[in-house]
Amino acid sequence: MTTDETSAGSRRPARRAFRLTSRVFWDMAIYMVALGLVMGLIFPPFVVLLGVPEDYAYRPIFRLACLLAGFSVGAMNYALVKGVVGGRMEVLGGHLRSATSSITNATETGDWSEAVFERITVDSHDQIGEAGKAFNSLLGAVEGRKELENRLRYQAYHDKLTGLPNRAHMLDKVAEAERLRAEGTPSAMLFLDVDNLKAVNDSLGHEGGDTLIRLLAERMVASVRDTDTVARLSGDEFAILLVGPGSEHQAERVAHRIIDSLRAPTRIGEHLVRTGFSIGLATSTTAAASGIGMLRAADLAMYAAKSGGKGRLEVFQPSHHTAHVERDAVRGELSGALDAEQLELHYQPIVDVSTQHIVGFEALLRWRHPERGLISPLEFIPLAEETGLIVPIGRWVLQEATRQAAAWQNRSPLGRLRMSVNVSVRQFQHPDLVGDVAEALQTSGLDASLLTIEITESLFAQDTEETIRKIGLLKDLGVRLALDDFGTGYSSLSYLRRFPIDTLKIDKSFIDGVTTSSEGHAVVAAITQLGQTLHLEVVAEGLETADQVAALDALGCPLGQGYHFSKPLIAGDAIKLLLTGGRPIEEMLLPA
Repeated sequence: MTTDETSAGSRRPARRAFRLTSRVFWDMAIYMVALGLVMGLIFPPFVVLLGVPEDYAYRPIFRLACLLAGFSVGAMNYALVKGVVGGRMEVLGGHLRSATSSITNATETGDWSEAVFERITVDSHDQIGEAGKAFNSLLGAVEGRKELENRLRYQAYHDKLTGLPNRAHMLDKVAEAERLRAEGTPSAMLFLDVDNLKAVNDSLGHEGGDTLIRLLAERMVASVRDTDTVARLSGDEFAILLVGPGSEHQAERVAHRIIDSLRAPTRIGEHLVRTGFSIGLATSTTAAASGIGMLRAADLAMYAAKSGGKGRLEVFQPSHHTAHVERDAVRGELSGALDAEQLELHYQPIVDVSTQHIVGFEALLRWRHPERGLISPLEFIPLAEETGLIVPIGRWVLQEATRQAAAWQNRSPLGRLRMSVNVSVRQFQHPDLVGDVAEALQTSGLDASLLTIEITESLFAQDTEETIRKIGLLKDLGVRLALDDFGTGYSSLSYLRRFPIDTLKIDKSFIDGVTTSSEGHAVVAAITQLGQTLHLEVVAEGLETADQVAALDALGCPLGQGYHFSKPLIAGDAIKLLLTGGRPIEEMLLPA
């Protein structure tokens, strides 16, 4: 068939299909009544054939009776057909209208949960029965769509691991709670962050971490009422929403109940795991007064709880929001501080304990803000870690510290001058670290053996194989490695055996007790002896008194640093200190 023929065929009027409409019933009525009248006309001759006398059969009264009987039979047939067929068609039509309305509403709103369909009872095998079967089959397909929509909706609003509501679900609940607050119904929110989940994942694998998350979810659900909402917001974050009078006090009880339930170790397989929650609590009233959402307010309180020592509850205060705004401002300004040349290095001397001669410096980062003055590293270094700015900043520190060390050579009383540079975990993990160190050495011309990279023990909780590989590459460059804050983190003698560490730095917390307690003295003595046994250099941090220096000297600790010798100095003052033979003037002892 050609295209023209196809087009012509498509323009042909469609064959009229049989429709059960009111016109059809009207036609049926005419046909039925006409049939009855015809029967009334032909009945008299028929009865004559049966032997009824002709004069009786053709009497007007008999013929009228036949016509009335025929009309009645036709009318009764019409009523019967309309009642049976029409009634069944009305039932089918009603079901179709109901299903169409439900499907239309569900399609427009995207919510199939309220779509209800009723099947037709098929009680015949005629065409109407077949239509009923087809309708029921259609409903089966629609209900399959409804089931799929409900399943997708559940997945969209629930956490797969725990089965708890997720962040999207909680946000809907919070919006509803805020509407109720406007009507006078208070509410409270708990924001919970799992402490040390990463350590569990590192030691037991992610399956162990998932098991812990499920156990924690069960404990939270067991600690609340059926009307409260427990949700998992992200990997290690949960939230609990309580609505109604007394919700604030109830939320505090729930928080303490959860904290108490985790005081004992949690068993995961054959292992006992200690974990806990840092919890922030916010009420709808305090959050509204600060102009922020209740979930955000609870999050800020949780951050304060975690910063204050973990495993505790912190109730939201307006000061939490103020501090957060200030952190955001600092975070925004920090991104431009490097380009604006607001960052600078201060240098704290590392001293030979016995002779008190300077053998090197530790480069310490400072931020001189044009309006706020010198900002503490404790304030901006964590923000640099969070944002990833620590990588370009750390690269600049390496370049500046090695440049300065190269310029200071031959000015030390003991000859060549060392330079120590701290490298954070995030900076160490960056793939460019080894290249950054090599470039800084090459650009400055500093002998690699005079550069010490200081790392912390927390680094060893990361990918061990990658850590070993990167440390090996750094050692191939010829630099020295120091383990900073030794004894405060994941201390293990196996680290000293597996990693080519050159120097142990004893943390200030141990030095503080070296002259005041036998335990403190014993710890420092043990670390010093360990360094001597393993042929590691030992540096004591935080020396502040002559008694501490004498105690370290007696224990055989070779090197130290601290305010007893000098505060961290700008480059000009550091060179002055070198030229005076390592004897600082009084202002050099004041904190920077």
